[in-house]
Amino acid sequence: MTSNDPSLRRSRWWRFTARPVTSKRPSKSTPARIPLVRLGLFGLTVLALVFGMLPPPLMAPFAFREGEVFPHEIRAYRTVRYLSAIETERRRQEVAAAVPRQYRRDPAVAAQWRAVLNDLFDGAQALRAQPSSVAEKLRRLRQAVGLALPDQVLLTLLRASPATLELMRRSLLNLLETEWQRGIRPTAEDRLAALERVKNRIAQLPLTTDHQWALVRLAEVALQPNLVFDPIATERARERARASVPPVWRTIQAGELIARRGELVTAAHLEKLHALGYNFPALMGTFLLASLLTVGIVFFLRMALPTVYGDNRQLTLLALLWLPGLILVRVLMAPLGPEIAFPTVAAAAMMTTVLVNPLFSLFASGVFALATTLGMATDWQTLPTSAFRPFFVTVTVGVAATFLTADVRTRGHLMRAGLLLALGTLALQAVIGTVTGETLLMTWSDLQRLVLWAVLTGALPPALSLISLSGLERLFGVTTVFTLMELANPHAPLLRELAEKAPGTYQSSLMVARLAQEAAKRIGANDLLAWVGGLYHDIGKLVRPHYFVENLPPGSHNPHDKISPQMSAKVLALHVEQGEELARHHRLPPPIVDIIREHHGTSVMTYFLAKAKERGELTNEAQYRYSGPKPRSKESAIVMLADSVEAAVKAVSDPTPEQIERIVHEVVDAKVADGQLDDAPLTLHELQEIKRALIDTLKSIYHHRIEYPKVTPHRHAEPTTHLAERHSNPTPPMAR
Repeated sequence: MTSNDPSLRRSRWWRFTARPVTSKRPSKSTPARIPLVRLGLFGLTVLALVFGMLPPPLMAPFAFREGEVFPHEIRAYRTVRYLSAIETERRRQEVAAAVPRQYRRDPAVAAQWRAVLNDLFDGAQALRAQPSSVAEKLRRLRQAVGLALPDQVLLTLLRASPATLELMRRSLLNLLETEWQRGIRPTAEDRLAALERVKNRIAQLPLTTDHQWALVRLAEVALQPNLVFDPIATERARERARASVPPVWRTIQAGELIARRGELVTAAHLEKLHALGYNFPALMGTFLLASLLTVGIVFFLRMALPTVYGDNRQLTLLALLWLPGLILVRVLMAPLGPEIAFPTVAAAAMMTTVLVNPLFSLFASGVFALATTLGMATDWQTLPTSAFRPFFVTVTVGVAATFLTADVRTRGHLMRAGLLLALGTLALQAVIGTVTGETLLMTWSDLQRLVLWAVLTGALPPALSLISLSGLERLFGVTTVFTLMELANPHAPLLRELAEKAPGTYQSSLMVARLAQEAAKRIGANDLLAWVGGLYHDIGKLVRPHYFVENLPPGSHNPHDKISPQMSAKVLALHVEQGEELARHHRLPPPIVDIIREHHGTSVMTYFLAKAKERGELTNEAQYRYSGPKPRSKESAIVMLADSVEAAVKAVSDPTPEQIERIVHEVVDAKVADGQLDDAPLTLHELQEIKRALIDTLKSIYHHRIEYPKVTPHRHAEPTTHLAERHSNPTPPMAR
């Protein structure tokens, strides 16, 4: 139930309950059974809270980190035999380090040099018989092979006989192939050893000293390493070596000294503490506290936000927004400090405000701050003074992010909220630090850290929100203010097309949108959704704009005069279906599609029903009703009433304030009597407020204006034109 206090309804706080938009309809009652999804979300919330709140002494490796100093002596409270991962890993590393590097043979090296040498010998043999000069032969042979060889080597090859040249070729290639088959690693030692073996074998060949010398020079160039380091094979060999090391087990006796006071914390200490295990009674207490907090969240949602409580998708979205942040803060608190909670809670609060509901954002910020503060304390019985600052700042940042985001309409507004959040976080930390005495003890490094976290708190949440909102909107069927503002832009494709092809309908939609917006503001509904819904509710008239009287030029022929009332009713009813098709084709948000489908409900087309009765053609009254469904949200019901009231008032020439009041009461009461608002979650008080808002807005639009006297232009005077206010002639409501 909503409050009946009008002042409370008009307040900014009250609008919190109507900000976010989802495609799912509010349920009138809570489901009797608990779905599996809710049970899973409950369990995940409890586990996340346990993980976030668990005091460091209850978590392995407890509250200590390597390099710190033990504040007190620690002894084992029980006997335990444990697998020492540290000792096992040390032994495995030793064994793995002894494994030599592994290589693989690269056949391309041998193939490349084999081809180069063959080209060299073939070139020498070909040039040998040519009548060119020796210098020219040397130049051409060097150019052909491209090797930096001494001239004497090339001359030796050019002067050798074909038989000698072939012997040199075969001998050199065989010797090199032998070494390549053996494998040459890319080390100086391996290459020198291989070259030495080749030299020794060359010395045994039946060749002259010059020929042997030339082969040695060629071997020095061509004998290149053909083994390539294989990191994968090396790692596999080392892994096999590691796997061969058996686990190392150690035993801790009850009462054994684990660490002395003042001793530096080492990995071995942490391993022993981890082996000793958890303090299960304390763990159970933390689990019970987390369960109570989760139950509190459930009751809060059920009592304050029943619409959110009845929507599994919104519950899942809330869990996605808050639980990962809680876990992230716990994981990063040790290396980064408790300030990591500030941008995290601000980001969650901003996205919750935009996507779901600001009221839950306020409540969740308090729970989040409590959990993270308990998680940083080593002993809940003696919470340190330093825990006050993170707790207070986290709560305040979450609340501030909620209020700063509550009225955002554009992405620029979101960035401005981030700037204010950064300044507020900086000032708040300084003030709270002064109260606790921390500010007075700050060093230059501490001050830089404080400013850095303030900047991150102002920059990260808006950035994360802008990045995530679009995807979350589509995934969870939520429509944010940013999407609605984009749709409200007059240059949006559908609105531009409506203004061009159906200008009368466009002007009428602007009027309906304004009426709906004012009425929604009056009862605390989503005024932006009502505005956009009013703009798009009649887009179905784009298909046949000339069948609707507001789009007919003065004096033009009315196409309904040539068709039967039943056919006219069908044409009118089609604009709802065609509007829905256009909306889905242009991917309008589900709430806007719902407003298009529901803005006529199952209302009677009174004009054509009366016309059919006059002609005696009435066979079934249902043929003259829209197919529905009836409005099932406040905004949809408001657009229906605004549309009907606008049409009725527009049909009256120069309506007086009294006529406006009478028409509004008659139209709204007729809708209620016809059962069109039966499915809408409106109270009687809200209905009265809607009437009053419609009346006030229409009076401001149709107020009487004074008539200006005609002015006769004098010579040298500027021409002045006075336009008399024009009112539309009464028209049959057949286009509604």
